[in-house]
Amino acid sequence: MTLLRRLRNTSLLARFGVISLLLTIAVGMVLASVLSTAVAERAREQAEWTAIVTVRLGLQPQLTPGDLANGFDGTRLAAVDAAVDAARNNLQGGGELDDLDPVELNIFNRDRTIVYSDENDKIGSVSESDELDDVLSGEVVSGFSHSDDDGTGSEDGERVFLEVYVPVQYAGSASPDGAMELYLPYAPVAAAVATDVRTLTITLVVGLAIFYGVVFRLIASASRRLQRQTEALRSSAERDRHQSTHDSLTGLPNWVLLRDRLAQSLSAASRTSGEVSLLLIDLDRFKEINDTLGHTYGDKLLCQVGPRLQSVLRDGDTVARLGGDEFAVLLPSVQGEEEARAIAERLSEALHRAFDVDGVVLDVEASIGIVLSPWHGTDTEELLRNADIAMYVAKEHKAGAVVFTPEEHVAAPSRLTVLGDLRRALDGDDELFLNYQPKYTLHGERIEGVEALLRWQHPLLGLIPPDEFIPVAEGTGIILRLTERVLGLALDQMRRWLDAGHAVPVAVNLSTRCLLDAGLPDLVQRMLTEHRVPATLLRLEVTESAVMGDAARCMEVLQRLHDLGVKLSIDDFGTGYSSMASLRRQPLDELKIDRSFVLGMCTTQQDAVLVRTAIDLGHNLGLTVVAEGVEGIEHVEALRELGCDIAQGYHFARPMMADKLSELLDRVGTIHDAQGAVTSRP
Repeated sequence: MTLLRRLRNTSLLARFGVISLLLTIAVGMVLASVLSTAVAERAREQAEWTAIVTVRLGLQPQLTPGDLANGFDGTRLAAVDAAVDAARNNLQGGGELDDLDPVELNIFNRDRTIVYSDENDKIGSVSESDELDDVLSGEVVSGFSHSDDDGTGSEDGERVFLEVYVPVQYAGSASPDGAMELYLPYAPVAAAVATDVRTLTITLVVGLAIFYGVVFRLIASASRRLQRQTEALRSSAERDRHQSTHDSLTGLPNWVLLRDRLAQSLSAASRTSGEVSLLLIDLDRFKEINDTLGHTYGDKLLCQVGPRLQSVLRDGDTVARLGGDEFAVLLPSVQGEEEARAIAERLSEALHRAFDVDGVVLDVEASIGIVLSPWHGTDTEELLRNADIAMYVAKEHKAGAVVFTPEEHVAAPSRLTVLGDLRRALDGDDELFLNYQPKYTLHGERIEGVEALLRWQHPLLGLIPPDEFIPVAEGTGIILRLTERVLGLALDQMRRWLDAGHAVPVAVNLSTRCLLDAGLPDLVQRMLTEHRVPATLLRLEVTESAVMGDAARCMEVLQRLHDLGVKLSIDDFGTGYSSMASLRRQPLDELKIDRSFVLGMCTTQQDAVLVRTAIDLGHNLGLTVVAEGVEGIEHVEALRELGCDIAQGYHFARPMMADKLSELLDRVGTIHDAQGAVTSRP
C-alpha cells in the first residue's frame, strides 16, 4: 500500500515503468517455473528412455525365456554378469546424461521371482511391489526412490535414485515374460536439469530485459512526445486565452477582461457596501499624431500610455485598452467621488508629461469620464454607457475629467446613447444581424456571390439604419469589435450554406480603423479555421479613401490578407483619389464602381464616361469589375455592352434575410456550386 501511495505521486511514465517491471518479473517467474518443470520432465524421460534402450538392446538379447523361467546356473550367471557389465558401460556413454552408472539391477520372471540381482542374496525372493503388476502387464514404470546410504559406507546425505521398471517380452509371448528393474543415480539427471534450467533462466532474463527495455524506451519516447504535445497545447491555450483577454498591441487587459473584473468588483462591493469607480480615457488629438507622423509613432505612443497610467495607480487597479486611443481604469475600491476625482487628476498629470517616441517629443492630453457604483449604475452595461457619456461631455467641453450626472444622461447627444447601446448590443446576440444582397453575373444573370449588410434591431428604438451607428462606431475602437461580430455572423452562415451544398462567396466591409490594425489578418485566419470556411470564399471590401489614407500601412495588412487566400475588393471606386500606380501596387481582386455613377450613367454623359473608364481600368489591371446600384434594365443593358462582369442592385434583388436567400440558392444555386468549392478547411 505504501508503494501504491508513492506511485500516485509520481509521473505516469514512472508508474508505467514500475508496474510493467513488476508484471515482467511475474511473467518471467511463471515462465521459469513452467519451463523448469518441463526441462526436468524431459530429462527424466530421456534417462528413462536411455534405460529402456539399454535393457532391450543390451540385456534382453543375452537372455532366453528359459533363463527367466528357470533361473541361471553358474555358467549362465557368468554370461549374464558379463552382459550386465557391457550394458552398464554403454549406459555410461549416454550422451547428454553421462555417468548413469546403474546402482542396482534386478531381473524378475513372470511369477515376480527375482532370477538375477546385483545383490545375490535377493535371488529367489518374490517381490511384492505394486509397480510390478503394471510392468508385467506391459507398461514401463519409473519413479524416484531415496536412500540415506550411498552404498560405500560413507555418509553424504540422502541420495535420490531413478527407479525404472522395463517389461521383457519375447517373440511369440502374449504377455511379458518378465521384467527388469534398474536403479539409476539421479545426480547426473539433476545436474543436466540444473544446467538446462540455468541456461533457460539466463536466456529468459536477458530476453525479458531486452523486451522490457525496448517497450519502456518506446513508451518513454511516446510519453515525451505526448508531454511535448501537451505542453504545446497548454502553451497554445494559454496564448489564446491571453490573446482573448489582452490587447495585442499594448499587452494591456482588453474589454473582455475589464468587463469580467468590473463584474467581480461590483459583486464584491455589493456585499460590503463599498464603491467601485470606472474611468474611461480618450486621448485628445491622437489622430493628428497619426496623420502627421504616421501610425508607427501612434502605436509606439499607445504602448507607453499603459505603463504611464499604471505608475500612478494602486496594485489592485486595472488599466485596459478598449481599442484605438481609448483606455479604461477600474478602481475596485474608492472612498467616494473625491478620491475618484483625485485619481483622475493624477492620471491626467501623468499623461501631460511629455512622451519621447524615437526621439520625437509628444505632448498628450486626455478626456476622462468618471462613474461610481452604486450611484451611477449597478451593472457593467449601465456603468459603461454612463462613463461613455461623461467622457464625451469632457471631450466636447475640454473639461479634462468629468463625473457623470443624471442630467447629462438626459441631455446627452443621440450618438452617445447610441454608442453605449451599441456596446450593450455587442454583449448580447439578439440585436445585431446580417442581411445579404446577391450579386449577379451580367452574362447569364446567375448568382456570383452576396454582400453582408449589418442591421441593428434596437429593443426600444426599433431598426436603426447603418448610417446612424456605423459612423459613430468608426470614431472609436468599438468598430473592431463590431467588425469581428460581422465576420463571425457571416462565416457562420457561410458554413451553413456549405453544408447545404452551396459555395457562396460573401463580402464583408472593412473600415479604415480595421485596415490599420496589424492584428486583423490573424483574426481573420483564426475565424476562418474555427468556422471551417475556405479563405477563397471570403471577400473583404475596403473603400478607396481608406486605402489611400495610409497606403503603406494598409498595404501590409492587405498583403497578409491576400496571402491567406482572401479576395480583396476596392469599394466605392471613383469617389477617392487613387491613381493607376497605387491601384497596381495593391493586392486587389475586384473593383466596385460607386452606385452614384451607375445610377447616372444612362442620363449623364460624364457618369457614362467614368463608368466606361473604370471598367476598362479594372480589366486592364486584371480585376473583376462590379457595378453597384443597378436599379433598371437600362443599367443592365448598358453595363453588359461595356463588358462589366457583375452587377448588384434592386433590379436583381434587395437585401434579404439568410433564410430567404437560402431558399433562392436552393432554386438557382451559384456559379461556384459546380466547381467543387465545398470544403471543410480554409
